[in-house]
This record gives sequence, structure tokens and C-alpha cells, in this order.
Amino acid sequence: MRSMKQIAREKLKARRNRTAFEEVEEDLRLSLHFQDEDSVKDAMPDQQLDFKQLLARYKGVSKSVIKTMSVMDFEKVNLELIEALLEWIVDGKHSYPPGAILVFLPGLAEIKMLYEQLQSNSLFNNRRSQRCVIHPLHSSLSSEEQQAVFVKPPIGITKIIISTNIAETSITIDDVVYVIDSGKMKEKRYDASKGMESLEDTFVSQANALQRKGRAGRVASGVCFHLFTSHHYRHHLLKQQLPEIQRVPLEQLCLRIKILDMFSTHNLQSVFSRLIEPPHADSLRASKIRLRDLGALTPDEILTPLGYHLASLPVDVRIGKLMLFGSIFRCLDPALTIAACLAFKSPFVSPWDKKEEANQKKLEFAFANSDYLALLRAYKGWQLNTKEGVRASSNYCRQNFLSGRVLQEMASLKRQFTELLSDIGFVKEGLRAREIEKRAQGGDGVLDATGEEANSNAENHKLISAMLCAALYPNVVQVKTPEGKFQKTSTGAVRMQPKSAELKFATKNDGYVHIHPSSVNYQVRHFDSPYLLYHEKIKTSRVFIRDCSMVSVYPLVLFGGGQVNVQLQRGEFVVSLDDGWIRFVAASHQVAELVKELRGELDHLLQDKIKTPSIDLCNCPRGSRIISMIVKLVTTQ
Repeated sequence: MRSMKQIAREKLKARRNRTAFEEVEEDLRLSLHFQDEDSVKDAMPDQQLDFKQLLARYKGVSKSVIKTMSVMDFEKVNLELIEALLEWIVDGKHSYPPGAILVFLPGLAEIKMLYEQLQSNSLFNNRRSQRCVIHPLHSSLSSEEQQAVFVKPPIGITKIIISTNIAETSITIDDVVYVIDSGKMKEKRYDASKGMESLEDTFVSQANALQRKGRAGRVASGVCFHLFTSHHYRHHLLKQQLPEIQRVPLEQLCLRIKILDMFSTHNLQSVFSRLIEPPHADSLRASKIRLRDLGALTPDEILTPLGYHLASLPVDVRIGKLMLFGSIFRCLDPALTIAACLAFKSPFVSPWDKKEEANQKKLEFAFANSDYLALLRAYKGWQLNTKEGVRASSNYCRQNFLSGRVLQEMASLKRQFTELLSDIGFVKEGLRAREIEKRAQGGDGVLDATGEEANSNAENHKLISAMLCAALYPNVVQVKTPEGKFQKTSTGAVRMQPKSAELKFATKNDGYVHIHPSSVNYQVRHFDSPYLLYHEKIKTSRVFIRDCSMVSVYPLVLFGGGQVNVQLQRGEFVVSLDDGWIRFVAASHQVAELVKELRGELDHLLQDKIKTPSIDLCNCPRGSRIISMIVKLVTTQ
């Protein structure tokens, strides 16, 4: 056997005989090892480091600053730090020039908190002497309130604007010298599996940070304070936001692809997979399901006649379907008003200091438990006042907390929608938005341009609700009432009405949601029908449906998707839809079968109309009979 000395001599000889290549390989391995260690350190966020590690990362920074950093929560917006920085700027004990200050915060809640915090600070509340003027800036504010941020204050008074990222690109304020960037924003995300948008608190991207920096010193030198570290900027912020195609619904894009001859027979997945940054597979799958529910796409991904026309309209598919059905059922003008609102935004505004008063004014327009019908009433009132002149229109908007700018944009959209429908043959030929506007004597001019025949059912609010059902289905919630409570009276026990907070609103697959406080249905204690339609579901602090409308069961059965079933259960004829989630008891077997037959006839009729838009369903014998029966059934329920 070999001795230990022999083994040691052999190992030493082997090391001496290593090639130069092997030595370089070893050096490279060690170098990569140390690089990996450095990259792990860089990947660690500041809040995971202790005091000594922060000192090592930020060489040259004072220990007092590092000590403060070591106890800060970098995930939160530090309002105390922003307040201290504002004090330093306003005090003027620095060499920077005077000017307005723009503070970027994620959302309305943070804006309110900082505003209230500053009002308790003697430097900002102007109780002793006026040194500052503070303006909130948010998309929900009226255009008049937003205009206040552009007014230059007197010399010696500092203007402070507390804003969301609306001031990043949409608005430019020339006299801003200082920008304070909280480093956070709310980004709209889309959950395809739940068909729900959410506003997520997230860090800004590097591009956002540079854009915010550019807001400072538009006409003179300026300075930007980013409330995050240089390391966080370099190693933890995305270079850009997520691509929009990964954050939005894909229905309209799917239709626009399918209408192209070169892609009409292609599988949608194969088309999207060619993109540099394709959408998530779940998002595409959910969009195809929604298009099938709407009747726009077959299971084999072939465009239906409805899908073809929806692809021709440059709007969300639900808005497009509302426009088409409003034309078919002769309630065109109100359908276009609602479509314009859904495509743009609500004209109702809620001023900073008059929220309760604004909500009360909105409730005065409430009708038939519908936010959309309340909108129609408000818009009609504006049209009437517009015909009396600019002053009457402005007074109406001011008294009723409505945005004149939004109403004017809605009027413009209505005229554009009318032109689009004219181009595809659903209203009279040759209508042009500019000509409609020229001929309008106050208001939007659409009612006069399209004529009485296209609007013979424009005042039938139950039919308008049914059109909403055609467009928004399957966005339906069930109203769940608690078990009945009774109160004793001299004449016997009386059933008590539940409180609004006791009602629950259930979706088919995604649990319970809440009605948004801005809805006219927020405090409603009783609904005549147990079903509500909604346009969008959004997640903030909770999951809300923002605007909603009560709908009865007949419109759901006639205009909703899926197969209609009639079954005899315990001696009653039950009509059901959507796997039994929507159901009601018919008065008789004849009524149940009539509803089912009407649904089938309506489907065939709509296919004929959509294949040949020039067909006037209301003037041909078969079409007139079926539509009259449907209108009567919907109206008299």
C-alpha cells in the first residue's frame, strides 16, 4: 500500500501538471461564483438589509440617514416624509427657486389623507397667514375643479398640487418647479378568469419615474425628489409597465383579427403566439368564452353575422351589441346615450367637499333601480337646457353636479356611433357626424337625424333595460335577501323590510360582490326583481360593481345567452337559463313554452337582420309579429 507521503507527492505533482486551460477554467468558475454572490445582494431589497448592510450598500451616506432608512417601510407611501419635505421646500431655507410643487400619489385615498394631514399643519392650513394653496388633482374631479391647478397664485404663496399619475402625461402645469415622486401608482390590471378589473398598488416603472421627473421645471430649472433609493430604481423597478395587451380584455382585438381574410380561418392562439409579447393564455381563453356567450364567435372560432358587425364597430363588443339592438328594437337614441357613457365615462361628478350633496342630487335622477336610466334622465335634462343657451346648460350642470365637458363628449360620441351604424346599414344611409352636429339646434341632434321610426320605443324604459341585458349578459348578480323578520302590530305580525347592508349580491362563479357607493342602488333595501345587470366589476378595497340596473326574468331569458329549458318541478313549470342559475316559475305550461318558442324565433329573426341589415323587421309580417310580442311581454311583466 502507498504511504501518506506518496499520496501527497502525487497530488502535488498533479497540480503542477495542470494545463493553463484548466487554471483559467478554475479562475473563471471562482469569478462567476463571486458575481453570483453580488447579484444575490443586488436582488435583495433595502428593507431586508440591516444597518451594517445598508451602510455597505450606500457608501458616503450619513449614518443618521441610514438609521432612518433601516426602520422605514418602503412598501408604504410615507406621508410623514412627504409632509417634512414640503415643510423644507416651503420654508425656503435652500438655494432652489420658488415655484409650485407637484406631489405624485397612487390614488384618491392617499390624496385625501395627505390633504387632511396638511390641514392640521399650521404651515399649510392658512389659519395665521396664507402661505400655501393646496389643490387635489384626480380624474374623478370635474373639469372646473381640475382647471384650478393652472391658476398661478400671488407672489409669496406656494401652490401645492396633490395628484395621481393624471399629471404624468395628461396634464402639464407650467409653473411646477418641484416634483415629489412617492414611487407608487395604481395600475389597472385584468383578471381574465373572473372577468374583473382591479386597481393594484404597484411601484412605478423607470419610464414612469423619468416622466414624473420631466414634470419639474417645464419653463425654468426644477428639481425632482424620488422617495425611493437609487438601488431600488436600478435593480427593482421595471423598465416599462406591463404591455397593455397583458392588462386588458381581448374581445375586440380577437374580432378585429378574425375579420381579416388572412386570419379568418386561423386559430386565435396561433395568431397571438406570433406577437413579441403575447397575452396570457388564460386571458385569451376567457375572451373567447365571452365572445361565444355574446353570440359573436362559434365554438370553432368562426365569426357569426353578429360578430362580423361587432368587429366593424371600433368599440367594446358589449357597447357595440347595445347599439345594434337599440337600432333593431327602435329605441336607438337612449341606447346610443348609454353606449356613449359606457365608452367614455359617467358625467356625474363628486366634488371634494360636497360629496353628500352630489350623491343626493344623483338620487333625484334615480329611476327603476337603474344607474343607466338615471343617466338618461340627467342627459335629457342637459339636452333641454342646452337648447336654451350656454348659460342655462352651465347652470344645469352646476346645480346637478354634472360635468359639461363629459356630456359634450358623450354627444360627440353619439353622433359618431350614428355614422358607424349608418355605414353598416342599421340606420338610414348617408348620416354623417359633422352634418348631424351642424343641423342640431342644441343637444346632440341624433334624435332628429335618425327620425321617429328608429325611436318609436325610446320612452319604454323596460325595453331599454332589456337591451342592456342583451349587451351585458352574462354580467348578472343575484340579490340575496335575509330570512324574513316580523314585527308585531295591533293587527298582527308584519314582515319587516331588510336593511340595505343585509342584502347580498352573488355572482355565478366568483362569490359575492358589493354595490359601489356611487350607485343609485347603494342604499336600496328592496328590489322587485332578484337580478341586477352590471357593466364592470372592479377590485379596490373590495370587489364592487360600479353601475348596475335591475332587470326582470323575461329579458334575461329572451336576450341572455345559453339554452332555455322548461321543466315540471313539484307541479310547477320552471323556465331556466344558464344551468339553472337564472330561473322562474311560469304561470302555466303554455306561457313557459311560449317564452321558449319566442326565444328561438327571436334568435332566427336577429340572424336574418344581421345578415341583411336593410331588412326592416318591424314592417315585415313575421318580424313585426314577433317583435310586438316581445315588446309587450317585456313591458307588461
